[in-house]
Amino acid sequence: MTVNGEVNGMTDVYHAGELTVQQMAGAEVIAVLNSRSIKKTIPKGAVTFLETQSLMIAASVDERERVWSSVLTGEPGFLHVDDEETLTIRSKPVWNDPLIRNLSLNQELGLLVIDFNRRIRLRINGTGHFDEDQQLVVKTEQVYGNCPKYIQKRSLLPHGVYERKQQSDHRSVHLSPEYQEWIRHADTFFIGSMSSEGKVDASHRGGSPGFVKVVDERTLIFPDYFGNSMFNTLGNIQCNPSTGILFVDFDYGHSLQLTGRSEIIWDPEEISLFPAAERLVRFEVDEALYTENSTRMGWDFIEFSPSNPTLLTL
Repeated sequence: MTVNGEVNGMTDVYHAGELTVQQMAGAEVIAVLNSRSIKKTIPKGAVTFLETQSLMIAASVDERERVWSSVLTGEPGFLHVDDEETLTIRSKPVWNDPLIRNLSLNQELGLLVIDFNRRIRLRINGTGHFDEDQQLVVKTEQVYGNCPKYIQKRSLLPHGVYERKQQSDHRSVHLSPEYQEWIRHADTFFIGSMSSEGKVDASHRGGSPGFVKVVDERTLIFPDYFGNSMFNTLGNIQCNPSTGILFVDFDYGHSLQLTGRSEIIWDPEEISLFPAAERLVRFEVDEALYTENSTRMGWDFIEFSPSNPTLLTL
């Protein structure tokens, strides 16, 4: 999305890529209505929500203009609202994560704060930097909520571990058989994207296990289901293919970060192979980063989202 402006008395928040996808999907009217929920500041009603969360997804851009999606965790209160335009995150990613270096080069940042148990998610786009105390300070440009669709209900296990500590990591340019098996059984992932203007966004994707298809060791295809019709992620992909995908191991907290390039598939025959899909996205892996924790941070699975399409065959 673009920085907010006024056009014909309406808030103009969409860039050319988003407008193109909205038009192709026949969703212009809904997109305009939903744009009214986008604010520059953090609403008072969101403060308590933010300050009681323990997980946040951050999308950032590296020196090669590649998007990465990272996970930050902490004890409730690690997110602190300083004022209506400033959020401080008292947590650092594990040492191998690209986020710290990325923000030292490019302060554009997309955040997603998600509560799996209550199926609530809030997106915050803006800029960020790590201060002298290594806290992430974020200045907001856009703040808005998303609907609860496709969020699987999970509850953080009560063993008192909120902070990730890295044990090992592995980088590769393809998906190993183990990574492929993980992805085939995943019901959730997170995706970061960037507009042609360099604005960054982080979002959530969910579905029945098997909703992400592994085509080969470098290629994934996943469905785009009916959502808020803003098409922030797909609008970014329309004009800039750089994409960062994150899978989280909900049993232990390990992470699999993928950076690469995406394209939208509009072909009806291909789309028909994915139940309830309205479009597809093909993602090509450029680099994979797997991080294993030395401490367990897990979530207890409760139930799948009632919005999920019928279970697919793995």
